[in-house]
Amino acid sequence: MEGKESPERVNSPIPSTSKTASGVFSSFQPYARSKFSPSSHITMGPILGLGTLFAASAVVPSTVVRPNVYFPPYLHRVGFSLVFGGAAYVLAAGDARNGSGIATAWSLTYLFLHLRRSLRPPFYPITLAMTTGTAACAALYGTEYFMYQT
Repeated sequence: MEGKESPERVNSPIPSTSKTASGVFSSFQPYARSKFSPSSHITMGPILGLGTLFAASAVVPSTVVRPNVYFPPYLHRVGFSLVFGGAAYVLAAGDARNGSGIATAWSLTYLFLHLRRSLRPPFYPITLAMTTGTAACAALYGTEYFMYQT
């Protein structure tokens, strides 16, 4: 069954989201579409890695960080790790549209809440890694979600 779609999926009345981009974004289509090929398992890799980073950062107590360094609250680190893990699950289940939408929306939410404070010196490496990874996932999955929206 690997590489083949189920009969229900092939005869589904739901339209495909693989339209050709037009206008300004047409030159970006080969790059953005390549990560969502059905045979590749890379689709959930970046968001799963980000969820793992957030989960690993939840183990680090905030008392380890110097008092003037910004470190996101514990509940944010745990919550975002669960959400990013859920987005990876949705992508692994084969729903690239909803998975990329979840990954984009929650990545942008994290950036809205934490970007400015995490880029203010003095820096903490885990905080910078979480912010950089979140921005990369927002860009990566945002291209799929916003450029190929039907």
